[in-house]
Amino acid sequence: MTEYQYAFQQPGRYGRGWYIVALSQELAAGEIKALHFFDRDLVLYRGEAGRAAVLDAHCPHLGAHLAGNGAKVIGDTLRCPFHGWQFDGDGSCVHIPYAKRIPERANNALTGWPLSEQNGFIALWYDPDGASEPDWQLPAISAWGDSGCGDWRFKRRLVNTQGHEIVENIVDSGHFAFVHGGRVETFDISFEAHTVTQYSVVCPDPKASFIVPPDLPFNLAELRGDEPEGRHEGHATYHGPAVMYFHTRQSEAEFSYDAWWLNYFTPVNARQVELTSAVLIAPAGEQPLPAEFIAMYPEVAWAAFSQDIEVWESKIYRPDPILCDGDGPITKLRKWYDQFFQPAPQPLTVR
Repeated sequence: MTEYQYAFQQPGRYGRGWYIVALSQELAAGEIKALHFFDRDLVLYRGEAGRAAVLDAHCPHLGAHLAGNGAKVIGDTLRCPFHGWQFDGDGSCVHIPYAKRIPERANNALTGWPLSEQNGFIALWYDPDGASEPDWQLPAISAWGDSGCGDWRFKRRLVNTQGHEIVENIVDSGHFAFVHGGRVETFDISFEAHTVTQYSVVCPDPKASFIVPPDLPFNLAELRGDEPEGRHEGHATYHGPAVMYFHTRQSEAEFSYDAWWLNYFTPVNARQVELTSAVLIAPAGEQPLPAEFIAMYPEVAWAAFSQDIEVWESKIYRPDPILCDGDGPITKLRKWYDQFFQPAPQPLTVR
């Protein structure tokens, strides 16, 4: 039996916490979507009253897929395409069109996953042991719903990596000069119970190298230019094992802007995650933002993420890396991250 230094190294074990499964704009009332996360088939639907729900995908009757051809939302229930059994958002069968009574085993026959819909996204609470209810929440994003920001604009792809590789970036100041072409001026990390936050100031460095991802819709070298410009200051916070909020305020020559990034990943299986980068952007002053800048910004944000993807997809995990005094608190980050893969703390019983 393999001995692991951390629980997150166990193939097929996913951390306890919130995972975003869709953006709200992707699910209209009455719509059904098939999902595959945590190496299992799920179904996401939105009832006619607006509530989103996630259930196990296969009907407990004879196994039909509840997002298959012929599946339908009726009121706030999901109807199986095979025999018309209807399930509520908690996973209980509430109607069988040809039966006089509903079998007792059909109550809570499907897992109804705890959901939180806010900030324009739908998040699912996952517990690797299937035991705990949510004991913390994802915070509000103040800009969400602001008329000046619009909705999330996003890009997404399947990536051959796992979460522990992605999360380590938040404490890794050394990679900026080689992956992103930046010079780090300030880099501070703080840990809390369910969060880790990076405050950084990074300036473009024309002498630094950087990775050029394939298939970008622009020339990254031309976009950067030959001289350093700007001062990129921001706060990035991981909330739990998989959801990162980032906020920055920047001043260009002719305008200033606020930007909020929502970067998150959702495990598909033991080898892959679905990675999404979404942005909101709004003017920080009186000057409106140029239309071409607004259009380009999500692409630039995705390009920065794609630089890291080029490394993640070809690297291996070192459980006992050789670290130097210039590396960030990687070991501390791993211990923080590992808490989500441990069994949920049990409440004290007073006798």
